[in-house]
Parts: sequence; structure tokens; C-alpha cells
Amino acid sequence: MESSNIDSKKKELLLFNQLFEKYRAALIGFAMSYLKDKDDAEDIVQDVFSKVWGRIDNMQENKDGKSLLFTATKNACISHLRHKASNQRYQVSVLAKIELIALENSTIERIELNELQGQINSIMQTLPDDYQEIFFMNREEGLRYIDIAKHKNISIKTVEKKISLTLKILRNSITHCIWFL
Repeated sequence: MESSNIDSKKKELLLFNQLFEKYRAALIGFAMSYLKDKDDAEDIVQDVFSKVWGRIDNMQENKDGKSLLFTATKNACISHLRHKASNQRYQVSVLAKIELIALENSTIERIELNELQGQINSIMQTLPDDYQEIFFMNREEGLRYIDIAKHKNISIKTVEKKISLTLKILRNSITHCIWFL
């Protein structure tokens, strides 16, 4: 009894190897015609042969084996393409949602930035003209303290003091404004 079981397993292994050697390359080419990707095609054919191994005792070496392999490969390719299409639709949907959120966020950020800039401009208008001018020369024109001092014919310490005081007023006022937002 054990001997016939071993012989049966040897026959199954021999049949499987024959099918594998005979049809593997053709099945990969067949799968490539659907998938257009060699790695995916090889994976599909490998999966098909794995499934066939579990049912090898029901197969015959003749046309039934070939027919089963090609049908299983075709069905696996179609299933793979459906799954891939479903994933792509999901990814497109998620990307669209992300872009919409980013657009909404950037719009909100622009509005907040414009409001903040308006608050800064309002605060700057309350400062004396020379404070505004020195701060503008440093922050907008990019001039160094020493260059501002030479241009305005004042000391560097005076420039430092006026910019420092302007920044302190802006920080305190903006912190107060942000607290209410």
C-alpha cells in the first residue's frame, strides 16, 4: 500500500515537472499579453503552478492540463488587472481628496497670512516714521545696521535700539492678536 502511494506521488511530481517545463515559458508570454509586465506575469504563472500542485492528482497529461493552465492563467491575469484598477481608482480618489485639502489649507493659510500682514501694517503705522523707515531698510531692503546708520547719519546703537523696540512691539501686538484667533 505504501509503495503504491509513493509511486503515485512520484507520478504526480513527474507530471507536474513535465507541465512546468513544457508550459511555463508559454504561460509567461500569455500572461504578458494581458499584463504588459514581466515580473507580474512571472508571479501570476508561479501562483497558477502553486495552485495546480494542490490539484495535480486530478489532472491528466493530455490537453486537459494545458487547457487548465491557460484558463487559470487568464483568470488570474484578469483578477490581477481588476485588483490593480481598483487600487488605481482608490489612489486617484485619495490624491484628489489630498489635493482638495491642500488647496483649502493653502487658501486658509493665504487668508491668514494676508490678515497677519494687515495687522503688521496697522501696527507699523502706529510707530514713529523713523522707526518704520529703519525697520523697512533692514527687513525689506536687506541693509545692515552699519549701512543704515551711515545713511541716516546716526549711531549703530540707535539703529539696534529702534529695530529691537519695533520687533518687541510687533511680537507683543501679534501675540495678542493671535491669542484671539
